[in-house]
Amino acid sequence: MTFASPASSEAGGRDTSRRETPSDTTGNATPFRWGAVSVAAGALLVFTNGPVLLFSKRVLDRTGRWEDHAVWPVLAAAAACGVALAARRVLDATSQQRDHSSRVAAAAVGCFTLAAVTSTLWSVDPAATAWRSSVYAGMALLAWAIAGFDYDETAAVVAAVAGAAVAASLLLVWLRPDLGLHPDGNWKGVYTNRNSLAPLAAVGVLVSVRYLLASGGWRRVAAAGGVAAAVAALVGAGSRTAWISLAVAAVAATVVGSHHWLNQRCGAATARTATATAAGLATAATAVAVVMQWDVPTFSQRREIWGLVWDRILQRPVLGHGFFTFWDIEELTQHALLRRGSAHNSLVEVGLGLGLLGAVPFTVIVLLAARNATSSLWRHPGPDTWFGAALVAFLIVENLTESFVLWFSYSWVLLMAASLRPAPAAADRLVAAPLHRESPGADR
Repeated sequence: MTFASPASSEAGGRDTSRRETPSDTTGNATPFRWGAVSVAAGALLVFTNGPVLLFSKRVLDRTGRWEDHAVWPVLAAAAACGVALAARRVLDATSQQRDHSSRVAAAAVGCFTLAAVTSTLWSVDPAATAWRSSVYAGMALLAWAIAGFDYDETAAVVAAVAGAAVAASLLLVWLRPDLGLHPDGNWKGVYTNRNSLAPLAAVGVLVSVRYLLASGGWRRVAAAGGVAAAVAALVGAGSRTAWISLAVAAVAATVVGSHHWLNQRCGAATARTATATAAGLATAATAVAVVMQWDVPTFSQRREIWGLVWDRILQRPVLGHGFFTFWDIEELTQHALLRRGSAHNSLVEVGLGLGLLGAVPFTVIVLLAARNATSSLWRHPGPDTWFGAALVAFLIVENLTESFVLWFSYSWVLLMAASLRPAPAAADRLVAAPLHRESPGADR
């Protein structure tokens, strides 16, 4: 089954996808912003962390810790890129499409970032919280800038990041297995462990499928190669959580996106029945998978960690222990499982660092990201909206078993960006505009 591109038509075999948030709604051509896309992709690649830490440890023979002089300036530079891109978006004021949803999301992102910075006042390690939360302010601005990109530009950013991560990791596994492989044989590539490489590989699968659906000719062949490379990295990493998250995301997005297609061909009643049945079967299959994996060490240890961390949260339930510092304090991490340095759940992690003060805006951001992506796919099913919904679903499910809200994470940037995107109602008003920019991925 092939989805039709939203606000697009097929003409001469070309993909003529329109911009979601064009910089000019008067009908003038809107060029692809290669410079902004390149800067955003570079900053987001830094926020995957692995390449920077690998360079610090293996090339410079340094510690690779956050405060390392080979690490923190790079993170600060990436945050500065977010500031610069946000300033660029402010100057290009005609590109803004304001609506209630984006304002609520902006308030939630602002509150979360402010809570992180303010927690310096009560943090168990004020100095660390101060500079780390400052970088997060730049990450929030980067997310806001990415939210102003159109479908093609957003996909290009994600494709560049995932493609670079997968390609570099495959090369390292091949050329330097002593660096690219974990002692247990799992692939980690240019990252510190398999649970860092695998999610990026899964994202690479999703964005490659987007290009498979939206492109033709040699670009479709290249997209197929991207799927193969990403799947190879995912298999080599062997991460259960990434596989489960990818399966849930792909199925959920496909079920929602298929409703419109079924409605056109089978009628509204049949489409509703089929969609409800598919959703029920997918939910049941997910429940069965969870039950089957319930006692696997990967998940049983996570449940034990959540219990240990919950006890720490109850010690400071409102304000938390301070943003991004708990795991550095030896007195607080005496238990063997706590020495792994993560709560393995982003909501639990936020509760640990910021208490209810951070957990509330965090939850709002995640819910708005899910709402916007699902609504866009429901109203305008197509390769772009399928990818957007699948990506958000994947990130949310992954964040249930990993603390990807920490470590200056690209995952958190993309979730914030998804929540900050204009709601579908605003996109509906733009569909009728006679926009004329052809997709850079179209066959010519």
